[in-house]
Amino acid sequence: MTETLYNLFISGDETAWETDTKIYDADRCLREYTDKDIFEKFRKFGKEEISEIKKLPCIFAYEDRCQKDANIGYITDILVRQVGIKITFQKIEVLPQATLNNLRFELDIKDWEFNRTHWAIKKVNLYKELQKTGIHFDGIKSKSVDITKHFFDVSFTFAGESRDIVEQVVIEVEKLRDKDSIFYDNNYVGQLARPSLDTLLQDIYRNRSRFIVVFLCEKYQEKKWCGLEFRAVREMIMDKEIQRIMYVRLDSGHVDGVFNTDGYIDGTKYSPQQIAGFINERLNLLD
Repeated sequence: MTETLYNLFISGDETAWETDTKIYDADRCLREYTDKDIFEKFRKFGKEEISEIKKLPCIFAYEDRCQKDANIGYITDILVRQVGIKITFQKIEVLPQATLNNLRFELDIKDWEFNRTHWAIKKVNLYKELQKTGIHFDGIKSKSVDITKHFFDVSFTFAGESRDIVEQVVIEVEKLRDKDSIFYDNNYVGQLARPSLDTLLQDIYRNRSRFIVVFLCEKYQEKKWCGLEFRAVREMIMDKEIQRIMYVRLDSGHVDGVFNTDGYIDGTKYSPQQIAGFINERLNLLD
């Protein structure tokens, strides 16, 4: 079904799409220019609805009076509050205003929509329609997320000796969450091959991860990179953000900053599938 739907965002704010976040009033979200059955399907904005919406391609456009080009891209996060909905997004291609205007019929956009700030979901195969303009969306979709800007639901920190078990857990988490919402180093080998990697990793773990899973073991204490990543965890503890941290213990090895009073998942007792379920449970509590 997702291949025949797309998100249309229109804003009268001339700077709306110059950053990577935008807040819409709740009464402007899917309540206008969206077919009733689609509205009923997504109106609750629960975790399942949000997961499906995030899979849809998007057009980020301006009202006509702004006279600015649109962009195509994807939603990376959705935060729902009573007063509104905040989307975090990634733009990947410019869509000229003239091209968008020429495709109003094909994209099921009514003329007045370009005079109204709103978010609608359309029953249109955006890939197919954009290919007619020479934009091959399938190729665009395959691009990796930019880890210098992307926000992740969950990130993993572990010693190399624990990779086998961690990778099994990651595979199970990917069955429950979008792969792009997970930071696991082997998924971004090319992007991690850069100078000043320490600065990037600390930014990802401290500022752009909703949840961090720490796989504790004797070797974790010995690794320089693990120590660097754990600095972000310690700062989160100091700021009392403990709800964003989960410990999975793989042996009884000591790790500085982890105490006997700290709770953990026994990684020798539970299967990768069960551990992934625990991670997903904690993420759901953060939604």
